[in-house]
Amino acid sequence: MTDTLTITHRFIVNPLARRYNGADQVTRTTEQRVADRTEFLKQLPLFANLPEAELVTLAQDFTARRFQHGETIFFQGDPGQALYLIESGRVRIYVQDDSGQESSVIYYSAGDMFGELAAIDGLPRSASAIAADEIIVLVLSRDRLRAHLLASPQLAYNFMQALAVRVRYSTRQVGSLTLLDVPSRLARKLLELAHSHGRVEANGVRIAMPLTQSDLASLIGATRESTNKALGIFKRSGYIRIEQNHITIIDPEALREIGA
Repeated sequence: MTDTLTITHRFIVNPLARRYNGADQVTRTTEQRVADRTEFLKQLPLFANLPEAELVTLAQDFTARRFQHGETIFFQGDPGQALYLIESGRVRIYVQDDSGQESSVIYYSAGDMFGELAAIDGLPRSASAIAADEIIVLVLSRDRLRAHLLASPQLAYNFMQALAVRVRYSTRQVGSLTLLDVPSRLARKLLELAHSHGRVEANGVRIAMPLTQSDLASLIGATRESTNKALGIFKRSGYIRIEQNHITIIDPEALREIGA
């Protein structure tokens, strides 16, 4: 199975999270788990073009861990001893200032890695990670990650490409925070969330995760009041629909113009 992307309603929706849900962790044998995990890795760009034997070894080295909704995976400042790969569910990455005030950085979903920076340089975690719902993550120790990267030029190249994507994303985020007003930042963030977590429905693309006004304000670096005002304008204009903290994008072109 290849890591194909389905383009619908002008959004790119990655079906990986819905194809693979990490079920039957208890009933499967070790061989079945490794085989399933190998197939899972094959779908991800991080492991593209790796030989079968190398994928199997990686699958054997990853350890599965389950976290409940709201459970902390690691805290900002913790030692960075492992790389994490999401098998199912979503993870929220956030930072805290000295007063304890949280700011969400990003949400990751099935197929995404996180914790890679500390796993590379061995420094303390630069952010915290918490389960946004019930999740299963695959954990690779820093030592085993280093061994695989040294042994596989292709994996090292894939890893550099993944890091380049993260750096470009961070650069865009800084640009948005410094150059755009709140409605523009919100429009971009809603499109981004629809891209990463969208589910196509008859009348639009529904962001398949609950988002409060506080959640969105944290993600775009704005106050709850200014975020609520922008959401109200989008809703009255018919660009979005909000039902029980779930947002459906109805007019993506209008949001793109606002976020341009």
